[in-house]
Amino acid sequence: MSNYFPAANYPGIFSTPEWVDAWKNAWADHSAITAAGAHESALVGHQQFYSYQQKKSSILSFTTLFPAGISTSASPSLRSEYFMLVNQKPDDFIAAALCHKWSQLFIPDMISTTPEYAAIVKAAESNGLQVLVRDAATSYAVRLQENSFDNYLKHIGSNTRLKLFNKRKKLYAIGEISQQNLWPDVDSFIEILNEFRVQRWNKPCYQGRNLKQITAFLQNIAQAGGRPDLSVIYCDGKPVSAVLDLYYRQRIYNIQSGYIEKFRDGISLGTLHLGLQIEKAFATDAIYYDFMAGNGKKSNYKKSLATHSAQFASLMLVRSPLLKKLYYIKDRLLGMTTSKGSLL
Repeated sequence: MSNYFPAANYPGIFSTPEWVDAWKNAWADHSAITAAGAHESALVGHQQFYSYQQKKSSILSFTTLFPAGISTSASPSLRSEYFMLVNQKPDDFIAAALCHKWSQLFIPDMISTTPEYAAIVKAAESNGLQVLVRDAATSYAVRLQENSFDNYLKHIGSNTRLKLFNKRKKLYAIGEISQQNLWPDVDSFIEILNEFRVQRWNKPCYQGRNLKQITAFLQNIAQAGGRPDLSVIYCDGKPVSAVLDLYYRQRIYNIQSGYIEKFRDGISLGTLHLGLQIEKAFATDAIYYDFMAGNGKKSNYKKSLATHSAQFASLMLVRSPLLKKLYYIKDRLLGMTTSKGSLL
């Protein structure tokens, strides 16, 4: 564990059986991936290993192994952050993976400063695996405990404070403003959120398998003590902003958001809505309000709102001697080596 992700938050929503079961329900039958053999020792808590094939040429083919519940190029499911081992030691995890046939093992979005991360790297190297950092990202959050909303506002930038809080009066002057948690009406909320996301990103947030995954997950996690907040702001009865938050084990995850762009000059609807959500979070026993990783369309708004952050690293553990050589050649050609290998 770390100060950014304390033991009270463990194991995080993405390592719960509710998340993994929802992923399996939506993605396990995808034609591009295959379930690994049912070795009892190969289970990661409630997870199971899957794999997919990558053809580099007519004669070169590699197998990538990954734990159930994560997004890959072959199975582009919802992103799962804070990869953690549940009831399993790093040495046992690596040993379990080695029961299967694969060229490389993908592990995404681990907090790179934790003892568990260091232990997985050590266990991998001890078993002759090459450890490559495939990607890096920053997770952002607001510390709620030992803090207050008023104090939080004092310590963020003046321009951020203006968008987050001070413009509320201007919003309320436009019309009749109300805020509602639509839970458990997931379908209606997703319809509203998707409409906003299409306007901004030209594609819906949730559709197909990912719609099936998020719907099943929210229903399952609610039965396991989670508290979904399908928050919608209405102006004169019309939805203008939507935020999907989830409280679980003293952490609030800001999973998705969407809003009407260019609603009114001088009003940042998305930021104002987050301000309302953060203020509400301070009234709970949550330790952090977690924006997680990812940037905005035009700016890294999470950084300006956050009080704390943590670094993620996504690892590729390479087993194949040929693939190790190919990565080495790519390093030399592209000059992208890190302390542990290639940043792919």
